[in-house]
Amino acid sequence: MEIAEIEIHEYENAIEDHGIREDGAGCYVPGAERTEAMFILTVRTRDGTEGHYRGVMFPNVQLAQIRMWAEELIGRNPLAREDVWMDFWRRGRHTDRIGIGPIDVALWDLAGQHYGAPLYELLGGGKRDRIPAYASTLPGNPEHDTPEVFADHAEACAERGYPGYKLHPLGDPDLDIEVCRAVDERVGDELDLMLDPSSTYTTYRDALRVGRVLDDLDFYWYEDPMWDTGESVYAMRRLADEIDTPLLGIEHSRTEPFGSVNHLFDDALDMLRVDAHLGGGITGALKTAHAAQAAGFDVEPHLGGAAHLHLLSAAPNSNYYEHGLLHPHTEWHSEAGLAEPVDEIDDDGHVPVPDGDGLGIEIDWDFVEANRTDRTLVE
Repeated sequence: MEIAEIEIHEYENAIEDHGIREDGAGCYVPGAERTEAMFILTVRTRDGTEGHYRGVMFPNVQLAQIRMWAEELIGRNPLAREDVWMDFWRRGRHTDRIGIGPIDVALWDLAGQHYGAPLYELLGGGKRDRIPAYASTLPGNPEHDTPEVFADHAEACAERGYPGYKLHPLGDPDLDIEVCRAVDERVGDELDLMLDPSSTYTTYRDALRVGRVLDDLDFYWYEDPMWDTGESVYAMRRLADEIDTPLLGIEHSRTEPFGSVNHLFDDALDMLRVDAHLGGGITGALKTAHAAQAAGFDVEPHLGGAAHLHLLSAAPNSNYYEHGLLHPHTEWHSEAGLAEPVDEIDDDGHVPVPDGDGLGIEIDWDFVEANRTDRTLVE
């Protein structure tokens, strides 16, 4: 079995009431419209078997690396995923390796098509066919989003059935504290609450101050708070020593299992992010999950998507699916490019794991073609 073609369809998707905050975070802006770039990566064998990946995060950076490696994939065995992963991990050692994830996920999808099995079966999972989801909010905009807005939204999510609710920041520690207190007062007895400052706090003191408030509120986790020291084992260990709320990280680090375990084994984190999209695909996420499991730690996938549902089915040391990004008036993580949504929650806040072959997704080629901006074919 050999890879014969790599095909990339690039397309656009318009999001209403969505803009960019001063610090670069996407946020709710009434009346604004933002166009995001997306892509479909297809790996095709000589017998016509295909695997797909839909890209929604930093597509220009990912595509630059995919194009750099595409010709090297031609003629290779698509089922030899470990060999491909290790080769590109070495070749990408001078870059952030962000292009490995889409290639690896597409190869796993292709394997599922080849064997006629859903991905979770290939991963050895299946015991969990429904994954609990937390409502993950769109970062706030201080011009429009007040603590009351998020408290109302959290209450609505609790009524919808979500077992957990995660806040992304307003971009200011004092405002974030106000929002956390308002949400906790409204639904703290009903939901697991999380805060993800998205590395916006510029000083250690701010990160510590917010963390101590989360201790008082008994938050489920505190995620990647620090702007420039999140990758510092020393700084994170200091923070972990001074607060009780479990620390989750390091989603922004592209060292994957190798850097992640450094944080765990030095007591600088309590839980690890894994990321099939940006961080080495399913193969990379599995490596991290297994290393963490051996040390008695949990992992949590960053962002949603079919790949993470299958991963959660197979990783016993995981808790939640990230569903979003949500806001009372808009959303970010759309299903544009898919024929059917893959992460609709049921009445008790769970998302079913797709049971079709491979990822179990179907591409909406009509939408992709109607909004296509470019196409690349490497033979």
